[in-house]
Amino acid sequence: MKTKLVIPVATATAMLCSCSWYSSVLQAGVLPWPNYHAPALPQYPQNLGVNDYNEELVAPIHQLNPPLMRQTSFSHLVEPKTSVFPPHRSCDPTRFSLDACIVKTAGSQEGLHQQVTYLRSKNPQMREGAGWANLPNSALLQTALELTRWLHGQTPYRLQERFNLLEVPSAKHSGQAQYTGYFTPVVDVQNWPDEHYRYPIYSLPSGEDCNFTRAEIDAGALRGRGLEIGWTNDVVNLYFSHIQGSAIARFRDGQEMFLDYAGTNHKPHVSIGQYLQDQGYQGSLSNESIRQWLHRHPEQINEVLHQNPRYVFFKTTESRPKTSIGSEVIPWHTVAVDDNFIPLGSILLAEIPRVDQKGEIVGVDWRLLFAQDRGKAIKGLGRLDFYTGVGSQAEKATYQMTGFRKSYLVVLKPEFFKNSFVGL
Repeated sequence: MKTKLVIPVATATAMLCSCSWYSSVLQAGVLPWPNYHAPALPQYPQNLGVNDYNEELVAPIHQLNPPLMRQTSFSHLVEPKTSVFPPHRSCDPTRFSLDACIVKTAGSQEGLHQQVTYLRSKNPQMREGAGWANLPNSALLQTALELTRWLHGQTPYRLQERFNLLEVPSAKHSGQAQYTGYFTPVVDVQNWPDEHYRYPIYSLPSGEDCNFTRAEIDAGALRGRGLEIGWTNDVVNLYFSHIQGSAIARFRDGQEMFLDYAGTNHKPHVSIGQYLQDQGYQGSLSNESIRQWLHRHPEQINEVLHQNPRYVFFKTTESRPKTSIGSEVIPWHTVAVDDNFIPLGSILLAEIPRVDQKGEIVGVDWRLLFAQDRGKAIKGLGRLDFYTGVGSQAEKATYQMTGFRKSYLVVLKPEFFKNSFVGL
């Protein structure tokens, strides 16, 4: 005999409550779809345990995502610059269907797969982004799952029918997020030192050996301890690899190896750009401009670089750079966020410049972005750091990313959430 489940009155009341569990977020702005009005958002049930969740959420991910093509060379980690809209034309979501505006790429597919994998490892009841979004992981997971179906053409609806788009403001602009860009430099390396390749790349030392300053390490404080991963011919390029926290080591025979962040010497970061300005430098403070200036003034390289005592140590790996959620970075899709405001695992939609090989903006695209990383300098609501890929072309793109851009947090509308109370 089947036993009828009786739901406590308090629980049923909470389920039917019309109070919004992110009403404060909606006040930041919902994308003005034509004839679109944000629904009344019911309170999310608080008493669901990990094992109470609808079994749809634990379906094998391979049923949602076909196998991905893998990159065979780090240097080729560059997102194809394709768009359904011609150069210099913006897809205005108030005039066009955003379903057609969004650029669908292999990176979109991989990012959704990564977000789903990460969110399935989290407690579904736990709320993230308390300073702004304050969403349960279950809401983020179902959003990622539904977007995966949409990406694969498995849904008959338009995005505005199922998703709320919550405008992301920043401290300096009430209607736009503030972006910078980061990339992975390429460093020429060989396995032995000579008169040209004379700058060591160090693995992480132990104990007190970690505490030397940059100047002390460059003077040989770690020499002869077997910590050298290899040697490079450009100390300036090595310095900017330290700033980025990772690099591609390219050997003279064409082989490549990834250098991943392993740790630091526990010293504070000091801006060499600020030091140069204080000394009368009047050029651009971009990494490219400072690098060119240092190469034109080799006698001042040590003086300038040693103003920053912080030193980064590397380890070797065969994979792409790893993010804070443990996934591999995806060029033109991974973003670092302050997860006190925007949860890791969440999905953003943003208007991103399309950049050619010369580093020039040739249009804009609407892209799905994936909150996967953190950064020490990435603090506050709407402060985002965007990963552009590997090498000089990616570095040029970081300069074009710097600025303010329309961005939205994508969240499945609450009436489409599925949980264990449905159908009782």
